[in-house]
Amino acid sequence: MQITFRGVRGSYPVAAPHSVRYGGNTPCLEVSAGETCLIIDAGTGICSLGKDLVERDQLEIHLLIGHTHWDHIQGFPHFAPQYNKNAHIRIYSLAHEDRSLGDIFRAQQQAPFSPIPLADAEAQIEFIELQDGEPITIGEAQITCHRLNHPSVTGGYRIEHQGKVLSYVSDVDLYGPILLGDGMKNGSPEQQRAWHRHLQKGALDLAHRADLMVCDTFFLPEEYKPDWGHSRPGDALRLGEEAQIERLALFHHEPHRSDDEIDAIQARYRKEAPFDLFASVEGLELAL
Repeated sequence: MQITFRGVRGSYPVAAPHSVRYGGNTPCLEVSAGETCLIIDAGTGICSLGKDLVERDQLEIHLLIGHTHWDHIQGFPHFAPQYNKNAHIRIYSLAHEDRSLGDIFRAQQQAPFSPIPLADAEAQIEFIELQDGEPITIGEAQITCHRLNHPSVTGGYRIEHQGKVLSYVSDVDLYGPILLGDGMKNGSPEQQRAWHRHLQKGALDLAHRADLMVCDTFFLPEEYKPDWGHSRPGDALRLGEEAQIERLALFHHEPHRSDDEIDAIQARYRKEAPFDLFASVEGLELAL
């Protein structure tokens, strides 16, 4: 399994001197599982990836969306394969109760927000709605999506291929006190507590013995906001220990965080981690 970090920032893209080394694009991972082209999230990092895929003539594409907050889908209108008649793009995400995945993507590209509606895309585009915890097979990879504790309907992904495991756990508040997201707002206190435990177990299942866990570490401890749905590096270390992972990538960097500050965070938490740890860098390529 080959992994390329195409976008590692959270919330919104940045283009400034402070972000030159780690990069400023919003979330996107390119994953090659044998001959299968997988993409996780469609932040602005997907824009350059799309150009590369067209140049490679790699147009059978599977796009896994963690959730549809704008920083995770804002690059899709500028994804070059969308405008290629030979492309076949399958887009996967957890099902919403009140709207379809296709409706969400179409809304982003309707007037007055976009000059080109999704209906005018030349590619063949399919939308596949996933169920919490139900594994699917895509090409040579087995993929499982679990709900996570974050506003709206949010899922993380576990990708298994030839004995290797990639875990993508973003966006999420792993151990926060507040239950976030759709699905249990009107439940009893007992039901809400049970659902909160279910979401925490989902994150643990995603990460179980992963060779690499890519995890939301948006906040530092002193910045933490319990109603935002994001985690701290210490939360990621705790999950990594509980799940017995091999390697941790700090991900979804706060947009104002400078390269030097990310260096310092990486150095600090490397001293505490019982496994290999690094801060995600745009353009980094790894093999599992």
